[in-house]
Amino acid sequence: MAPIRVGIVGLSAQPATWGQLAHHPFLSKSPHYKIVALCNSSIASGQAAIKFYGLDPETTKAYDNYAALATDPDIDFLIITTRADTHYDAVLPALKSPPKSLKGVYCEWPLAATTEQAKEMHDLAKKAGLKTVVGLQGRLSPTVTALRRLIQSGRFGQIHSINYHGAINVWQNNAAGAKYYYFMDKAVGGNLLTIYGGHCLDSLLYALDAELVPGGYKPMLANLRPRMWRTGADGQVLKDEGTYEKNTPDQILLQGRVKLGDVDDGDTEGPSSDPVLSFHLRAGNRFSPTSPGSTWRIYGTKGEVVVEFASAGPQIGAPTSMKFSNMKTGEVEDLLPEAVEGGRLDGSPDVAWTDLPTPGQNIGRIFEAYALAKQDNYANWGEAVKRHELLDEFWASGM
Repeated sequence: MAPIRVGIVGLSAQPATWGQLAHHPFLSKSPHYKIVALCNSSIASGQAAIKFYGLDPETTKAYDNYAALATDPDIDFLIITTRADTHYDAVLPALKSPPKSLKGVYCEWPLAATTEQAKEMHDLAKKAGLKTVVGLQGRLSPTVTALRRLIQSGRFGQIHSINYHGAINVWQNNAAGAKYYYFMDKAVGGNLLTIYGGHCLDSLLYALDAELVPGGYKPMLANLRPRMWRTGADGQVLKDEGTYEKNTPDQILLQGRVKLGDVDDGDTEGPSSDPVLSFHLRAGNRFSPTSPGSTWRIYGTKGEVVVEFASAGPQIGAPTSMKFSNMKTGEVEDLLPEAVEGGRLDGSPDVAWTDLPTPGQNIGRIFEAYALAKQDNYANWGEAVKRHELLDEFWASGM
């Protein structure tokens, strides 16, 4: 079967970019894909990236504008890797007049800077008959897969509560590093709520096969650092600049009830009720350098699982601990081996998932699922719009 021909917006030769860390590693190793076009800020930038990644300059085109990229008749799958405030403009030409070859579009999360833009993108893609994929990659984390399997096994009995606590290691010393300057401006669309909050909530709800009960939950935001310093490339606070306004949250909370999917809890104590969810994600230092970035606890009448991640969630990192306590026997079972992927890429038996950089592993799983037509394994733009609407409820709660 011929590989899927890919056009990418934002794969540059600049070091440590998201396209380089999360997208290129899998695409360069999977036989299911072939990169045929890049769109960057200039033709020269695109050509530099073609050379940097060892792509064939005879068969890989360089573009410097979205409209030209959208007319390429040799692209089957379009990938948008850039910042949230560029997504709408980057993908709109291809959605309005897609070439006959184009079958699908991937866009990073958040889908757009605003819910209105996200809805328009979804509607246009649906009208054009395109398959859509959004980068909510936590759903494909081996940890989330293991949790879904555990929950559906009935070993919890009736699930009564779910607790999430996460700490994002940013805003130390009340200062923003260069990588996160734009997180202070809500208009950009990418910040602690939309990126980290959106990823973590989606991963948690997907692991539970659950949705929030309408009218049965309350979101809350707090901006307790309304003005912040910035740090330079050397990490030193730029005191001479003064402080900058921040209109985005550093405390993200949600309390409420969730409706679980079909789970055979094996419990004879009576009908199950909707369990409670407590979610709290904050900025600032973690308790210590070795403390978990986030902790999940799922408690049921027969058992409880505790999962600790090095990062704020499973979208970009593996767990450091996953244990299940059996309430009947008193035994504590180590489930960490089940929560870490030990397999290999489809069609590339010499490449293990763990050979890829950590950011590229779950993104790669999305691309593999798309290539294998496993659309139930990844989120589409319709689901992304629903998550955007949930985040709008957070904004409406005020700060």
